Amino acid sequence: MWTYYTKDIVPAKRKEKENNGVVTLPPVPKGSSISLPHQGLYKNQSTFQRLQDLFLSHSLAGPDRDAPHLLDSRMANKKAYSHWNIPYTEVSADVHAKIKAHLRLRLQQLRRRRDEQTTVSEEKGKKRFMVYVCGGYKDTVAERTALMEKAYPHLYLFCKQRGYDFRMVDLRWGVEDAVTERNDTETLHVETLKECQESQGPNFFLFTGQKHEVQTLPASMSIEAFEAILGAVEKEKQSLSKRRHMNMDDIGLDSRSSIALSDTCSFASDPSQSQRDLAESSALLSESTVSQNSLTDDEDVSVTPVGTRSWADADKDMTLLQMCYRLEENCVPAVYSLLPVSTHYPDFLSKDGQRRREARKAWQVTCIRLWGVLQRNGPGALGEENTSRLLRTVLESEVEKGLRTSGPPEDHCHWYKRTITDIKYNLKSDKASNYIDILKGRPEVNQTLHSSHQKFMESIHKKLRHTNIYERNVGWGRKGLNPKVNRSHLFYTERLCSDFKRIVINQLNRIIKVSTVKGSPDVKRRDASRVGIEEEILRHVHHAQVLEKCCDFRDTLLSDIRKAVESSSQRPVLLLGEVGWGKSTTMARVAHLASSWIPGDVKVLVRFIGLTGDSRNVRLLLQSLCFQLAEIYSDHASLSEGFPQLVNEFFSLLELVREDSPVVMVLDGADELSEEHGSDLSWLLRPLPPHAYLILSATTDSACVKMLQKSEQPTIIPLRPLSSQDIREALERKLRSDGRRLQDWQWQLLLQACESCPSPLYMEMAYAESRLWTSFAPPGSLSLPADLPQLYRHVLSRLERAHGVQLVRRAASLVSLSRNGITEEELLSLLPRDRQVVAEVELSHQASVPPRVPYVLWVGLRRDLGGHLTEAETDQTQVYRWTHSALKEVCIQRYLKTAEAQMSVHADYAEYFLARGSSSPGAEEGHVFQLLAWTLETGCVTSYVFNLRKLHGLPYHLIRSGQILPLMSECLFNYEFLLHKVRGLSVLHVEEDLKAGIIPDKELPDVAVLTQALQLSRTVLLRDPCQLASQLMGRMHRIIDEDRPVAPGDPRKFSHLHTLLSQCARSSLPVLVPSFSCLLPLGGLQHTLLAGHMDTVTALSGGRRGLVAVSCSVDGTLKVWDLEQGHAVRTLGGIGGTVDSVTLGLDDTVVALTMQQTLLVMDVTSGRVLYSENGSVDMPVVTTTSDGQLLVTFYDGSHLVKVFDLTDSCKELCSVNLKMEFDPIHKDRAILVSRSSIKDYILFAYRSGGQAAVFTARKGEVLSTLTAHHGAASVQGVEMTTEYLLVFCRYPYKKHDKIIHIELFSTATFEYLRSIFGCGQDSISELAVNRAGTHVVAFCPSRDTLTTDIITWNLETEDHKHIARSPGLVMGGTCFDLRFCLGICTGEKYLRMWNLASRINDQSLTYNVHKVKSDGTAEEISMSKHPRYVVCRSLHPGTVRVWNIVKPSCRGKPVRVEHGLYDSTDVALAKDMKLYILTDRGTATFTDTPMPIFQTLLIYDLVKKSYVKRQSGLYVIPCPQHEYRLLEGQLLLGMSETRDHLILWDLESGHIKGRIKASHKESLLSSTPLRDKRPQELPSRESTALVMPWDRRTETQTAKRRRLEREAQREREAQQQLDREKHNPVDQYLLSGDEQVVVCSYFAHHLAVFSVPSQDHLHTLEDRASMLFLYTAALTHSGSHLVLSNYNDSEKVSYLTLWDLHKGRVRKRLRNEPGVCCVAINRDASRIAFGVIGVNRLKVWDPFKRVHKTISGYESLNMSVSSQIFVTEEGAKAILLAGEVSLWDLDAGTVLSVFTPDSRIQCLSLLGDSRTLLLGLSDSPTLVMMKLTSQDVARTAAAGDNLFGEQSSGSEDEEDGPQSPRNAGAPNYRRQ
Repeated sequence: MWTYYTKDIVPAKRKEKENNGVVTLPPVPKGSSISLPHQGLYKNQSTFQRLQDLFLSHSLAGPDRDAPHLLDSRMANKKAYSHWNIPYTEVSADVHAKIKAHLRLRLQQLRRRRDEQTTVSEEKGKKRFMVYVCGGYKDTVAERTALMEKAYPHLYLFCKQRGYDFRMVDLRWGVEDAVTERNDTETLHVETLKECQESQGPNFFLFTGQKHEVQTLPASMSIEAFEAILGAVEKEKQSLSKRRHMNMDDIGLDSRSSIALSDTCSFASDPSQSQRDLAESSALLSESTVSQNSLTDDEDVSVTPVGTRSWADADKDMTLLQMCYRLEENCVPAVYSLLPVSTHYPDFLSKDGQRRREARKAWQVTCIRLWGVLQRNGPGALGEENTSRLLRTVLESEVEKGLRTSGPPEDHCHWYKRTITDIKYNLKSDKASNYIDILKGRPEVNQTLHSSHQKFMESIHKKLRHTNIYERNVGWGRKGLNPKVNRSHLFYTERLCSDFKRIVINQLNRIIKVSTVKGSPDVKRRDASRVGIEEEILRHVHHAQVLEKCCDFRDTLLSDIRKAVESSSQRPVLLLGEVGWGKSTTMARVAHLASSWIPGDVKVLVRFIGLTGDSRNVRLLLQSLCFQLAEIYSDHASLSEGFPQLVNEFFSLLELVREDSPVVMVLDGADELSEEHGSDLSWLLRPLPPHAYLILSATTDSACVKMLQKSEQPTIIPLRPLSSQDIREALERKLRSDGRRLQDWQWQLLLQACESCPSPLYMEMAYAESRLWTSFAPPGSLSLPADLPQLYRHVLSRLERAHGVQLVRRAASLVSLSRNGITEEELLSLLPRDRQVVAEVELSHQASVPPRVPYVLWVGLRRDLGGHLTEAETDQTQVYRWTHSALKEVCIQRYLKTAEAQMSVHADYAEYFLARGSSSPGAEEGHVFQLLAWTLETGCVTSYVFNLRKLHGLPYHLIRSGQILPLMSECLFNYEFLLHKVRGLSVLHVEEDLKAGIIPDKELPDVAVLTQALQLSRTVLLRDPCQLASQLMGRMHRIIDEDRPVAPGDPRKFSHLHTLLSQCARSSLPVLVPSFSCLLPLGGLQHTLLAGHMDTVTALSGGRRGLVAVSCSVDGTLKVWDLEQGHAVRTLGGIGGTVDSVTLGLDDTVVALTMQQTLLVMDVTSGRVLYSENGSVDMPVVTTTSDGQLLVTFYDGSHLVKVFDLTDSCKELCSVNLKMEFDPIHKDRAILVSRSSIKDYILFAYRSGGQAAVFTARKGEVLSTLTAHHGAASVQGVEMTTEYLLVFCRYPYKKHDKIIHIELFSTATFEYLRSIFGCGQDSISELAVNRAGTHVVAFCPSRDTLTTDIITWNLETEDHKHIARSPGLVMGGTCFDLRFCLGICTGEKYLRMWNLASRINDQSLTYNVHKVKSDGTAEEISMSKHPRYVVCRSLHPGTVRVWNIVKPSCRGKPVRVEHGLYDSTDVALAKDMKLYILTDRGTATFTDTPMPIFQTLLIYDLVKKSYVKRQSGLYVIPCPQHEYRLLEGQLLLGMSETRDHLILWDLESGHIKGRIKASHKESLLSSTPLRDKRPQELPSRESTALVMPWDRRTETQTAKRRRLEREAQREREAQQQLDREKHNPVDQYLLSGDEQVVVCSYFAHHLAVFSVPSQDHLHTLEDRASMLFLYTAALTHSGSHLVLSNYNDSEKVSYLTLWDLHKGRVRKRLRNEPGVCCVAINRDASRIAFGVIGVNRLKVWDPFKRVHKTISGYESLNMSVSSQIFVTEEGAKAILLAGEVSLWDLDAGTVLSVFTPDSRIQCLSLLGDSRTLLLGLSDSPTLVMMKLTSQDVARTAAAGDNLFGEQSSGSEDEEDGPQSPRNAGAPNYRRQ
């Protein structure tokens, strides 16, 4: 046997027998590390030798074990430590085992220390800084108050802007002394300081003046110390008893331990002068004595004076000691504890303020006497040093703890030392005693306390360097140190606060890392979301690790769970138990053991619902689970955010689980889900895929358990109560670990109580209560309630007695009704909002400075709550919440019994979040605590930290407080709130708020409209939430514009939407806001999304039986969908390639897939391949017939047809070649086949042909041919019902309402029956017929508008409806039931589903021939002379609209509309409110070759609404519309008949005014102005690489001559080729903005520059190695410079070239810039912006500054050759049209704003001010004006008069427009 010691106490050495192999092991210190010898000694040593060195190293350290840096010096001098030279000897096996056991114990201790360090590191990992501020209770009030009121808000804001929490802790703020009920002030302060030290950064600030800290009594003393002091008092008593008759004066002079008291502790109320002198002369402390002071400076108490002690005084001292201290034997080791104050003075806790103050005064008298006893007898009994430590002040304890840090104290500690220089001259002031220790009744400094104070400060100087000591001098004021009345003191405190902030910020900047990386906002947002989910997962994992250590029993239960998991097949395991029965700890243990229960590389996913706020939201819970599954099993999964989609994707991800890597999901607390989405757990009822295991826990009789039990799905395992043996062992283990014991009767009481309620939670709470029991408590005085709720009520009663009823009630109410917890800042602000709390606090604390509820009161309450209160991280901050929900229920029942009480607390929360009536420090500084977001501008980048507490909490508490109107105005219809919420969270959170805010009995039309608008814009807002304003304005502006009172005085229909949209126009962010509705309108039929595929869906088909559909995706999966349930019921994986079509057959058990030329037939159930064909040249087109029994395959491009019998293992029945009368016209997608069938008939046709045919599959022949009703018909599709054969034909020559015909033929006789008309807007892509045969559904995608219309025909009533419109191109669809119309969209992974049955009878959707046709805008022409008007040319020929872009009343309404002015063959040009129409197209006969010309010009005055001129006899050459330009002076610029030059026509006379021709007089090898004959040749890079230098040296003259001739011939041929190019026709031309310069390209290596006024050829720009085009080119406004993209063929490099058109030379070149798709240049050519296709980036080039930078685009940016870019504000901003409209800040390198339309933007232009955009849409005739709306953008207004009689109302102000003299100046954009 051997013994080890853990207390650093080693017994005396015993004599050891020689050669017995016994080794004495050194003690193993707790918490200390072993100082290891130098590693070099271990070389070439055996393992046991190394162990010996490790064992002996501890004794080597000795007293210097804390200085490991001395080890090297020891090793250098081995003679000084001769035991290092001890030779290694053989030891016995027993000794070897003992050493190994000793080292194993040491390793365990090191591991425990590592766990403790892990806890500290976790605290340091929290993004929180805590600064502890301490100083005297009265002399540093001004400094500490100034810091809390002035410095704290600024530092709080500084940290919040960087994503950190900040807290300044001052436990003396608002408190006058250190007196508390349980005398735990020192412990409370030191523990709080320790908590602050666990955070990073500066954490300790000390403030001292010239007054010594007040003294406190020790809360406990060891038995040895107390008995020693008691023995000293007894000894003094005996000594005084023997000399009681002696002269008291002689005895007094010999007293060595007389107590030195200050003026406030004088022993007589009116002592004589001699006694005062005696007291002062004897008040000399020994060197080791601590400073002395009274507990208060205000009360005058009377005690026995020095020098008059008697036997009775000593007897009283002994009695006082024994009365105030009692032996506490429940501690190990036992101690003497100071009894609570109320033990002797019950009125200390009285509700009567006067009685409480009297009790407080009496206790202070007792404390003075008791402290004197300890100080007088301590040195003799304990020694001076031990007495000093025993009687140290709270401030000394704080300083000792604060300066004891792991590193240099200068890294964390700072000391402000203030001196009032003239205070000694103002000792008579009644305020002087607050700042210096003076004698009572005399204006003299107490030298004793002053000396002690100096020693205290000297001790700090020894520990802290002078760099962290700041000395400040200040003068005395009339009221002491009072900044409120003294300006110099105010300056002093302001300078102090400034210095304090500087110190803290400098140190925080070393820790905080602020990212200033410029990037796409959507990418940053996605990365931040990813990091947030990862942190959420880690919190649950860490919580599981903590709880798992607490699970010390339940082995039988764990065995049952294991069996259930191993035996359960696709069924979840449900652990049921009552509240507090240990479900969470058991689940944590299950998560720890699950990997050992199942074979394979098991992945365990654990979630504790309710641990964080996000885990209580079922949508966010699913999102985190899907994220973790995708990280494990899927490489490129893109997850949704909507709840229904996440459910499907969750099971799709589970289907990826492999047998070798199963997954176990542990979800604890399923009944803790919040009300979002109705706490929907129905997704748990679906069967689990193989190798996926789900373990749940919930409370018995909860709603979710009842729902789960109804399904009969889960395997239920009930939690059993703890056994008596488990309880006994657990309690004994806890007592041992805590170093406590209980008296026998207390142990029985605790044991019986736990056995009566055998739950782990009750046992934990009961044990926590037993920790408060004292050994001297009388039997019967203690009790434990019988159940958990009563125990909680008992705890609350105890807390109420200790801290006050109102304080406990208020704090418990706030925690209970908080949303996922309450922050400390919130609680401290909300506590004083309750008047009863303030009144209760004022009974004991009457501070003259805030706060009204001192922070120390909350800290004491929090400490006493102990394990009942938990700190967790929620909403990116630390919150306090109840550890168990059972306490929450008890608090609500105790304090919040009525709904009104609960609503009152919620209302207080709402008021706090609204920043109303704030009592927080720094409220006058702008209330930085409740901003919507904290912003930080770093250079050109602005970062946001969103206040998630407010964004979540404000609507939550407004709803629960019943404040509906504030909810509407402050949240749901407050644009800034919505903007910050969609940015900080997502639009889905806003939708959840809208759903929660609905009042069941009251209709709120505003909420319904806003909800629908957000749903339509959900996809855009999830990607870019900054578009909230533009999306709302683009959808709801028309509704608001039409919402007007019916009669004066009537209310509007929408009371909140008007305010919301007006706020959108004043956004805090720069937003491109449209002037009118330009997105899909509200009220239409919306689709829902079916998610489940992980990649783009490529094929879709409906089933033959039931509500079943099948889809295929690029991710290689095929899914069978149950449309009624809304999820996939079967998944087949491993399908390679991209599936083009999919078809179900044979009662939906067989599926046929086509992938280009491959045909694959598979069994749906097993995935077995039944038939495969991949040798075909043509693409198969598949359908089924005979109720899905026969598979018919047509081959696109041939006449081959094959028929397969699916009932006979896909046996081929026949293969025939069909021959129709007409051959197919098209090569691709030539065959049209019906998806429906009757009997064995298949209806097919050739696309664009005039016939259809009926094919019988079993016979393999054509039964009948159906010919269209007219020979000009073009067949677009075929389908069939039980009654009709449907042939869809297009008749181009018909009118708009008769272009589409559905020709119906009889299925019995194949005869023509009738036709149903459609409309000209129907561009049919996919056809479907419902199973009832009543309706035909067609999908009509339009590539012009990028939208899809869903149209229907009723085959009986012949009603034709445009029933829905959806953004995107639906390329495949099916509809066998009107309730489930399915479609797949290009590039989407979802299935879109419409419920057509809900709108099929809506007659307003019926197509009407008189209904206004859908139209778009082809061109926008701004009127330069009338800047408030814009003329728009419609896509439909002949329609022109005039828009007033200034007047708000004209939004969405043109002031003039003209129809039929011109035909599609005419050309219409607009200028100066006149329309110039080139018409009367004829043929010129006066030319050698007849050529078409325009012969007539019509000029139409849009203002007068009449033709003002008709000019005949013209011969204007026809060319495309965009090649005509109207110039000033009624000149028309266009192309010549041969396109080799430009022509200027004079429209006034109708004659040609001039021709602009190229004049090539020189070789094209020079780029020379015609007026300048000096040649300038560009460098030629003609290669001679074929002739090497060594070949030239040996080259003969003949070979050289031949080589030179060949080179000359090549040069002549190249020159001839360039000369021939000069005759090329004009390919394109660019006209400068001032209409003075035109540049032409010729599909050649040169460009020509012309002057328009003189028609001169100015320059020829050539590049021999590059073809020069103008497709990606830009011209400055004056025509001085041209920038274009060109490719150098010789260098194989792309260039961006800047040409100087004045000189005809290359000015600058930017090398290696491929993929340029659009380019723009500013007026002086100093900045060029261009877009790059593929990488989706915008680049900026400053050619004259040699600056070139790249701006990253946003994620959805898709540049193409059709993209356009404009540069505004002299190159500061750029506007890009690339599907979306985006505004870029080129200086800052960021994207300011993006606008995403639902349809294609047909045209975009800028007005003259370059700040207003005009959008012309492809599907709407409305002209949309778009501006950058921001609070920081200056506004301008348009000039000019109203020409069309527009009238302004008295209250109407004209909106901003271009070219206004008002508010001129460039806008000041806020950079993002």
